[in-house]
Amino acid sequence: MTRTRNCTKSHGFTLIELAVAMTVIAILGASVLMAVRVQMTQRQTAETRAALDEAREALLAFAAANGHLACPAIGGAPDQGQENRDPNTGACKSRRGLLPWSTLGIVAIDGYGRRLAYATSNEVSDASPPITLDTVIPAGKLSIQSGQGGSTKLASDDAVIAAIWSYGANGLFGTTADGNTIDGAATAGNDEKTNGALAESRVIARDISENAAAPGGAFDDDVIWLSRYVLFNRMITAGKLP
Repeated sequence: MTRTRNCTKSHGFTLIELAVAMTVIAILGASVLMAVRVQMTQRQTAETRAALDEAREALLAFAAANGHLACPAIGGAPDQGQENRDPNTGACKSRRGLLPWSTLGIVAIDGYGRRLAYATSNEVSDASPPITLDTVIPAGKLSIQSGQGGSTKLASDDAVIAAIWSYGANGLFGTTADGNTIDGAATAGNDEKTNGALAESRVIARDISENAAAPGGAFDDDVIWLSRYVLFNRMITAGKLP
């Protein structure tokens, strides 16, 4: 009798099949990570814009109630969010710093977990003399600029009374919620350095760019500003003017 033996071959993955599978997994993983990154960026941008809008409304409401804008904050630590105003003269002790979140009664944290920056003009933030429809903002007190290193003005100097901004995703010169400042001196471009300088009268507002070789360097600050005419309208509505 002749016996017939059936042999069953066991097939494994070849190196080529494994390489293809790993490539597919890598592509899918990269796609998922990219989608997550895009969603996170959109969320952070939206939260930052909402914080800036809330800050603008809070400043206008403060002026409508008090007859002048708030001063920048004493500091960035959790217990330092009050405006830094001289109790005797009513003048602001600084013109540039952080938004006084505690005085305004808001959180004032951007989508990246850092405090909002703030600059104002003394003509509208000092308690005396009071704001009137004749209040004039001298040129150079606070200027909103854009373009190549900030060469183009986005509003006339006599119209701008305050600026509020986030230091963006990279956070250079920003202040964390516990009061620590992020040093950007070694890595920031000229435009971000301008926004981070406490003695500057200019605030730069331009398109986001990751290109360090661009005029003014890389930039991701998100800036808004207040017009004195918007302030006048809010104060007239509140009965603080004419």
